[in-house]
Amino acid sequence: MLPGSGRFRAQGVGQLLDAAFTLYRRNLGMILAITAVVQVPLAVFTFLVYQFTGIASTSDRIQQLSARGVLTPQQISDLGSSLITLFAVAFVLVLVQFLVVQPIATAAMTRAVGDVYLDRAATVGGAYRAVASRIGAVVGVSALLFLTGIGIFAVFFGLLFVSAFALGQSGLALLILIVPAVIVAFILVYTRWLFAAPIVILEQKGAVDALRRSWSLVRGSTLRVFGITLLVGLITGILGGIIVGILSVVTQFGDVTLRLILNQFAALVVAVLIQPISFIVVVLLYYDLRIRREAFDIEMLAAGL
Repeated sequence: MLPGSGRFRAQGVGQLLDAAFTLYRRNLGMILAITAVVQVPLAVFTFLVYQFTGIASTSDRIQQLSARGVLTPQQISDLGSSLITLFAVAFVLVLVQFLVVQPIATAAMTRAVGDVYLDRAATVGGAYRAVASRIGAVVGVSALLFLTGIGIFAVFFGLLFVSAFALGQSGLALLILIVPAVIVAFILVYTRWLFAAPIVILEQKGAVDALRRSWSLVRGSTLRVFGITLLVGLITGILGGIIVGILSVVTQFGDVTLRLILNQFAALVVAVLIQPISFIVVVLLYYDLRIRREAFDIEMLAAGL
């Protein structure tokens, strides 16, 4: 199935990836614009925060000290307040990225890819207008996913502490069971809820209903969905690594401010160029599952009559 061809049928992994890259190539300008709308302001915001809080100088100082070997306790003590500020700022930026920027970019890309897939006019403005009308559910889904991830890791470290310290030697056997169980739980939750964000936009469901719908849609296809997303993650990771590797050559020159600008630019290029590939695959995989489980092709043909 080629995106926008009007033919709806289930696809193999190779066909799915080919369709994703075809859609990416044919709609490159719109896709880059959708991502840049949120990623550029984030890059500027990050630069300003790093400058005004002095984090850029602290990071540079840590890199210089680390280049000489492992940081000593005295060096860590001297950097105490700066390190606290560094971690606090980094945490805030992570929250902004995962609870605001990423959800909005994903939702806008979902709408645009959905429009292309269904042979409808797709525009940057149309995509973001659709997101604006569903912003509460979009952010709500991301918040629930974020809190669930925090909860899983909290349980993991809690059990890790109990098995390692409270139970002593007998805890080692428990530890061997805990690590695989937590990994499986994380993979299961991640995979089953993968389509919650697209469902908010494409099916107009609320945050909780979207999570339930995604869980039901993926049931029976968990390993396939996880395998495809893992493969796409490896592909985008390699592509992103190549870009960062090339740009890292120039990020070593200049003063602290110039290096910060170049590093932000490198991160921005990866976010704008590479991240959309994952978004596109998720949307096409969503439609692929609906075709397989719900005869979506028949539904669409009937709707066009």
